[in-house]
Amino acid sequence: MFISWQQKAVEHTVTKYSHSQQSASVVTRRQNGHGMNTHVVKIANRECSCGKWNQFGIPCSHAQKVCGAYNISVASMVKDYYDLMAYNTTYSKHFEPVQSEDYWDDPNSQLVHDPTIRISTRPGRNQTTTYS
Repeated sequence: MFISWQQKAVEHTVTKYSHSQQSASVVTRRQNGHGMNTHVVKIANRECSCGKWNQFGIPCSHAQKVCGAYNISVASMVKDYYDLMAYNTTYSKHFEPVQSEDYWDDPNSQLVHDPTIRISTRPGRNQTTTYS
């Protein structure tokens, strides 16, 4: 992903940059009927309006273009959980096996959907509602 986005970044153009806000506007190049989109990259927040940087933790092509244009290390913008040290710390622990088959999940069990229970997806309303 990182490398393919790096190759894509070559075709982008940084149009505006604010040093005080550490943000930039990036325009994509038009090709095959796609492109000429403007994305806002916020370096300080490690986010881009395309959403890929937030979703994957890896700077998208727009963010990589901004980093390259302003001599910012792209590698320093990758989320910490991709770091080799974090990986080693996570998997260096000893995992204990489950003691007895009594604790194992039943492989024949099935999940049953209950349509009477819904979780609200509206922002600011984390509550379960039940209909009778």
